[in-house]
Amino acid sequence: MTKEPIRIGLDFHGVVNKYPDYFREFTHIAKTMGIEIYIITGGPRKVVDRFLQDHGIIYKELFAILDYYDAHGMVEYFKNGEYKVPDMLWNMAKGEYCAEKKITLHIDDSKEYADWFSTPFCFYDAQNQKCTLGNKISIDFSQDPQHTLEQINQTFGND
Repeated sequence: MTKEPIRIGLDFHGVVNKYPDYFREFTHIAKTMGIEIYIITGGPRKVVDRFLQDHGIIYKELFAILDYYDAHGMVEYFKNGEYKVPDMLWNMAKGEYCAEKKITLHIDDSKEYADWFSTPFCFYDAQNQKCTLGNKISIDFSQDPQHTLEQINQTFGND
């Protein structure tokens, strides 16, 4: 029986874009460990992808809420360049995506999404570079990426 890899969902705005050098190293080490990285963001995809490419951040998939709903004709665009997706749809999109992709752990700096997750949701505090999961587990992103990934692997690995 083949064991499932650890799949980490990383929010872009407020997480990856805050510390791109850290997450470049983090994603490269994760790949060598067989850990899959999924970038999960509001979007737009093209802008986020350009940033990730420019900073050498690697990932298996990039999911952008705006592009997902745009492809389904569910985005209302305004003349001033703004857009609107119904709040409930926007807020539940990351959680649904993580469940569908069997994400092991999602790391996000926006607590309002947590209620929509069945996947373990780790609230990321960029200032302290710590991520807490239900006040029981704390993942330290102030440590070097290798150490942080080993902590995630110990906590969520299925050995």
